[in-house]
Amino acid sequence: MAAEGSGAGASSAGSGAASAGGPPPAKRARQETPAVEGTWGCVADDVAAAVDWSALTKAFDEFTSARLWALRVTSADLAERLPLLVVGERRLLLEVLAGEDAAQTATSSRPCSQPAASDRPPRFALSSHLTLRRAEGRGRGWFARAGLAAGTVVLVEKPVVATLDAEWRNEDWAGSDGADTTALGLELAHCFSPGLGAVLANLHPQPGAVPPVPRDAEGGQDSSDSEEDEAALCAVMAQAWGAVEGPSEEEKERLRRVVQLNSLGFYTNSEQLCHHGNFTALTGSGLYALASGFNHSCDPNVARFSIGDVTAFVTNRPVEAGGELCISYIESELLCAPKSVRAQSLNRDFTCGCTRCDRGQGESFPVAGQRRYLLVDEQLQASLALLPSENRVDTVRAFLSGDLSGAGAGGSEEEEEEEEEAPEAGPLVILGKDAQELRVVEAVAFMQLQKYEDALLVWRRLAAFTCHHCPPFDEALAVYAVQAALCALAVGNGDMATSHAATAAIVHRVVCGADLFRWRYRVEVESATVSEEVKKSFWELPFPSTSAPVAWDEVVAAWKFAETDVPKAYDVV
Repeated sequence: MAAEGSGAGASSAGSGAASAGGPPPAKRARQETPAVEGTWGCVADDVAAAVDWSALTKAFDEFTSARLWALRVTSADLAERLPLLVVGERRLLLEVLAGEDAAQTATSSRPCSQPAASDRPPRFALSSHLTLRRAEGRGRGWFARAGLAAGTVVLVEKPVVATLDAEWRNEDWAGSDGADTTALGLELAHCFSPGLGAVLANLHPQPGAVPPVPRDAEGGQDSSDSEEDEAALCAVMAQAWGAVEGPSEEEKERLRRVVQLNSLGFYTNSEQLCHHGNFTALTGSGLYALASGFNHSCDPNVARFSIGDVTAFVTNRPVEAGGELCISYIESELLCAPKSVRAQSLNRDFTCGCTRCDRGQGESFPVAGQRRYLLVDEQLQASLALLPSENRVDTVRAFLSGDLSGAGAGGSEEEEEEEEEAPEAGPLVILGKDAQELRVVEAVAFMQLQKYEDALLVWRRLAAFTCHHCPPFDEALAVYAVQAALCALAVGNGDMATSHAATAAIVHRVVCGADLFRWRYRVEVESATVSEEVKKSFWELPFPSTSAPVAWDEVVAAWKFAETDVPKAYDVV
């Protein structure tokens, strides 16, 4: 599996942490070979209770408190400075658990105590209610040994190999599609060892598997530009792996594909608007030995969040005994896109057969060659950020209505010429993901203008989309609820503020499986464009007991959405 992820804040709040006048970003240095032999973790009945969240969050705060830390951080720093600490339960070696007998081993592991001072910190904490076994037609997968409630932490893990985006962004190939997996593949080549190879031996694909055929957005072959990018990246990888001694050429090729199909992005507070502060420096990709067992579904029952490179996997709905636990390899806002768009975003060596894909077999969508897409990428985000707030609102509304005539979006003459020709290509498709990005820009602009009533309406519209088109308890909903509560306080609507703040806390408790709401949303509230009095009042609201389970239907009902409040999953204009 190769999973990506982004959310409300991942591309909506401006530039990254590096400033024009600051020191250059940390150069990726060749890392020491990770000693994976003897790497261990714990199997626990209650993973949330087994993980020392207090120690982890304290280490994170200390790590990110130093001036200019974001310009110097490396993946090696994360590996060392953010240890995963667990208490009690049963100790288990990673190389044993990653093997074929994982199902039996997880239940027969021996008791463990805190490791001796000479021991390395644990790499994972795994639920004893999970078993890893073969899934028909899907390779290995994680299955529930017993029923699991929503909000159950089933795995917390650190990667065996990782790289940060900032470590390779100055490379010649950084702008190519697949650059993140290339960077991770290079890191694996640099630090490869027989022990690391043994841990990765059971990851998909297995020897002899047929590589997937690349596809473009219409299901055909890649464009010439994509082929050139792929050839360039392959050359970089071939050079790095050519210097690796030990594995056969066939095994080297398999390991390159292991990276392609199993890399997992990690993003600290990616859904939040404050993500584009220092937290962008903690964006990267890693190989997670156990999390690689999660298969994909467009209707996932497991969500994830990261603190640095420590990633937690939490159920977002009840899972019956015997049920498979699946994550989404694509971002939540894309899961409501047409099946053909989801398939292109996946572009893996399998055809998704989840219930959502089965339901979308007969969907109506403009055929290939007769559609164009509104793409809200970093370039467009940067152009919008340069506009005055009033103009930004007008431009966003024009885009959402299908008017791409520019309206100050900052496009070049060449781009404008392409826009003039675009209507001949057919209808414009605005995917929900891109519409949500634009709505966030609009809401933030309204808050900057101190038009909090208008901002509140947009935050509620964002929440309505998430409630009706994304997986349950998506953390984006907590973000929108926090912002809506702040706006409600700013206009003096205390009852609405209390309701939205309660929703934020409940959703966050489920999606994180631990009571980290105040810690994770401290910076988000501090950076909000509201008065200090409003920020203070927010934390004085009567938050509910987060330990009491709340059904997803109740969370949605609390918003009291009218049918007209809910945006479309995607629009064709």
